[in-house]
Amino acid sequence: MKLVHIQRLLTGIFLIVSLGIFESCKKEEKKSDIIELLSFGPSGIKHGEDIVFIGNNLDKVTAIEMANITIEQKDFKEQTFEKIVLTVPELAGSGKVILKTPQGDITSKAPINFEVPVVISEVPLKAKPGENITLKGEYMNWITEIRFEKDVVVTEFVSKSLSELVVTVPLTAQTGKLIISTSGTEPLEIETEDALELTLPTFAKFAPNPVERGDNITISGENLDLVEGVLFKGLIAPVINFVSKTSTEIVVTVPEEANKGNITLVPYSKVPVESSAALELIGDLPPLAPLAIVFYDDEMANGWQKWGGWGGGSSDIANNDNVRDGEKSIKVTFGGDWGGALQMGGGNSSTSGKTYVVFSIFGTTGTGDKELNVLIAGKEKIVKIVESEWTEFLVPLTDIASPASINEFTLQDRGWSGIIYIDHIGLR
Repeated sequence: MKLVHIQRLLTGIFLIVSLGIFESCKKEEKKSDIIELLSFGPSGIKHGEDIVFIGNNLDKVTAIEMANITIEQKDFKEQTFEKIVLTVPELAGSGKVILKTPQGDITSKAPINFEVPVVISEVPLKAKPGENITLKGEYMNWITEIRFEKDVVVTEFVSKSLSELVVTVPLTAQTGKLIISTSGTEPLEIETEDALELTLPTFAKFAPNPVERGDNITISGENLDLVEGVLFKGLIAPVINFVSKTSTEIVVTVPEEANKGNITLVPYSKVPVESSAALELIGDLPPLAPLAIVFYDDEMANGWQKWGGWGGGSSDIANNDNVRDGEKSIKVTFGGDWGGALQMGGGNSSTSGKTYVVFSIFGTTGTGDKELNVLIAGKEKIVKIVESEWTEFLVPLTDIASPASINEFTLQDRGWSGIIYIDHIGLR
């Protein structure tokens, strides 16, 4: 019984082996001459490490192309029927791989990517917008984006290589640190240690001064080619159309709406540069008569203070955009909700020997003929605004019940929104 069992077992083993040999022969007969790329890896490989390509008939591959570089067959570390091993060159970039073969090009279905340790070793400390700067380091060709201050993003570069990158500084960029983004299997965001200081235009002088509205003035200085506009007092938007402009000189026409005061250069970066001297205008308003008691003249005086007011408006008591007398005025923005955008109090100024409460108002575009409530010592006086010019208002004390003293002065809109300037407030 045992012999019979052993014979049967041996017969089964021989049958299996025979079948295996037969099957192996069948596989050999089915072997194809087609060159195939099945896979490559490992993923997350670094430059300088070995990468393996798996497939069929790979011994017929004559070269392998990666982004930026071609690896010739003589540079393969190993090549067999089903495998190619090579070292990833430093210049290899991400993208699909192409196998060069006698049967034609074979392109990988999936792109290859690398883990790239980008290192920034040198960044300029100063630069002029519009000019090129060079950043140095390792694997600089893997940088995809540079973000300048104020979220100014650059994704196109003059040039880049393994060791350096050249980029044009945008005209709109401001002084600040750079944020550098890289690609690869583990993208990086690198912030520079130091801020990049960007050049601003500078004033030397302007002439003539005084000048008539509608005439030209010449502004002299340095880096004036960075100037996008010139802002005059009394204007909301800068003048952007020049008679001429070079790096050292700008010729610009003084607008009819301009007021006296400092001139501001507005570069493309929007970082303002103000002149030290004030522009004087021929034919401007004459000086105002002095106040006997000052509530406001460049600043609050004689105990007067800015209070909170009410409603959606606001006021700036240190404004120098549009000034009637002196260096500053109050800019009042009304919200159109019957709000008291400017409320002054605390002065308790005696009216003895005085006749008027005096103030000057300039109405901006859209405020002409609008009515304004002026609340003085608990009484209301309505005045009508004149647009685009300064108007002095004299409110007789008799119109507000001849108070012995005044401790409150408030401006209230009558349901309209807009901006006015008020200056030279007090008693006369």
